[in-house]
Amino acid sequence: MRTALALHAAVLAAAASLAAQSVVVPNANATTRGTTQLNTIIRNAANPRTYMLGINASELAGIPVGAMINGVSLRFQAFGSNAATWPAQDILWTDYEIYAGPCIPTATFTGSFLANFVSQPLMVRDGPMVLPANSFTNTSPPSPTPNDWSEFYFDFQVPFAYQGGDLGLLFSHPGSTDPATAQYPETVPSSSGTHGVAFTQSTFPVGTGGVSTAFYVHRLHYGYGTGCPGTGGLTPVLVQNQNLVGGGTALFTLSNCPANAPAAFVFGVGQANIPLFNGCTLLTLPAVSAGTLLDANGRGRIPLVLLPSTIGVMSVQGAVIDAGGPAGFTTSNGVELTAS
Repeated sequence: MRTALALHAAVLAAAASLAAQSVVVPNANATTRGTTQLNTIIRNAANPRTYMLGINASELAGIPVGAMINGVSLRFQAFGSNAATWPAQDILWTDYEIYAGPCIPTATFTGSFLANFVSQPLMVRDGPMVLPANSFTNTSPPSPTPNDWSEFYFDFQVPFAYQGGDLGLLFSHPGSTDPATAQYPETVPSSSGTHGVAFTQSTFPVGTGGVSTAFYVHRLHYGYGTGCPGTGGLTPVLVQNQNLVGGGTALFTLSNCPANAPAAFVFGVGQANIPLFNGCTLLTLPAVSAGTLLDANGRGRIPLVLLPSTIGVMSVQGAVIDAGGPAGFTTSNGVELTAS
């Protein structure tokens, strides 16, 4: 609480709103639920899947050119088949691969997944991925109100620098440790003329022969700058999980870090690019910090109540104590909230 009050005094003032650090695709579903549902990218044991989104550039106008896309989040469809909270316990994918890159026009997509990219895509995630217990909620709000966004996101271990244009995202996994997934994030029909298209196939790793399928309503998170790697090449990833209009509670989440590591969220005013003595980069001009202890999955978050405006720009960066990092610590990318 003292940290939040200090941050209010140092950085915040009254009377405007805070700009988003993510974009909902399709834009039309930002506050309206999807019409269908699909569980492809969270499928259970013995159910490998490959799934690709082709996203039209018009849907990505809210992402600044040069911004670093660093995660994707979903929300549950609001219907009776979904549990009130899910999963009941942590579930694991032993190898979850995600690729990102510029793609061909979505009207020309085929089931040959990699051929839908303009060039070799960037592998932004590779390796084990844990979905923590109770990551998704279903409160069954009245139609057409959607459920809240999950506070879990598919974090990009390597952020993708968005340079404009249509974007392809490719997900592929061998099935999780969950014995019987029957839970569904929301989707809408594919449409190359509006938001984009999706293709899927029941294989891992990525192959060919995919078929057209429903398009996930999803949120693309972004920030600026890049972190520096530590133990096992892990580079901390920071996202702002909640978009704010008129103030509210922001959730800043660190991931892709060593298990149970001490960490800090550094809050400041304005972007920075200051080399540190260990080769990492300071991406904000620090005003105040708040410490936390990451969990066994190398994740941690801090909620922060913000007034309805900023003085100029508020920015945030994560720092993690890591014995395998340069000089014993690493840093994350930055995220920025601007007055609007």
